[in-house]
Amino acid sequence: MIGNDTEAERLERLILAVARGHAECLDGVYLLAGKRMFAVARSVTGDGAEDVVHDSLIKIARFARKYEKGTNPFGWTLKITRNTALDYLRKNGKTLSTEEFYSLSSQDYSPERRDEAIMLEQALSGLGEKERRAIYLKYYLDMTVREIADETGASKSAVQRLVEKAEKELKSLLSAGQDGN
Repeated sequence: MIGNDTEAERLERLILAVARGHAECLDGVYLLAGKRMFAVARSVTGDGAEDVVHDSLIKIARFARKYEKGTNPFGWTLKITRNTALDYLRKNGKTLSTEEFYSLSSQDYSPERRDEAIMLEQALSGLGEKERRAIYLKYYLDMTVREIADETGASKSAVQRLVEKAEKELKSLLSAGQDGN
């Protein structure tokens, strides 16, 4: 692999290799995207995250041929993980609260990083549901505006306006939070 490649380019190459039957490349997918997959799975399911990541890797191997080259490999991978996590909840008769879905802080973080995540969670809670979801899809699941539009059924321009509004509100809430410290 070329040293100047981005993580997204490396992940895309691995997904495409899996699609060509190189199952051993799934280890590389896990190494590049596993932490993000686990974070998404844990944010949705809590204790079931390991099972969800495992099942997601199986689905990635199964559906790698459907990955479209040149799209967002992290968004594709994390969308599979999120959908697998939601299936896990349904299968186990559980529901998802909005607060759990947007939980970003983790005991795995350093104290400084945890404080930043808590501040971000508090700022996100000040957004409306639509704005909060737009930020989550764009930045946490690494989805493009087009992917969010496809996911939500909204037009691309409506999603772009919503994301811009949410970013502006979030920036304002974060600034107010820092001024209050």
